[in-house]
Amino acid sequence: MLQTISKLVLDGIGGFALPYLVGRVVTGVFFVFSGYHKLTNAERRAALVATLRDCNIPFVSLMQWVVPGVEFAGGLGVAFGLLTPLAALGLAVICLIAACTDGMRRVRALTAIDKADKIDDALYLPEVPYIVLLAMFVANGAGPFSLDAMLRHLTG
Repeated sequence: MLQTISKLVLDGIGGFALPYLVGRVVTGVFFVFSGYHKLTNAERRAALVATLRDCNIPFVSLMQWVVPGVEFAGGLGVAFGLLTPLAALGLAVICLIAACTDGMRRVRALTAIDKADKIDDALYLPEVPYIVLLAMFVANGAGPFSLDAMLRHLTG
């Protein structure tokens, strides 16, 4: 009994594939909706354009379409597990640029009490956990419940 409790406490309950699938689908769906709204809603696109300009991102007239296009297509790839490492890498690059530009601008606007608080504020940015999740998908692929796994199986 003590050995079983010890194993659960130290090793978890197992079953990595299902939580990984849920994390991948939820992450992908978030980006699909985010990209879709920026592509189809004039107000969301205007807000994106303003952010791109405020952050001195070059080629705003192109980036206003590229960024949400990558979000939408990359989100579909991650959600369905199709070409997942490539899709996740594209999304991670967008998140990293967003964190380093707009995110750090938001962090600087806060009144940090010390350097640790500034680090805490940066880690609190929503882009940070997405970068971590996407890095897992870049490194490990889509997992066993994915179109990538089906393609791997069919192509031997």
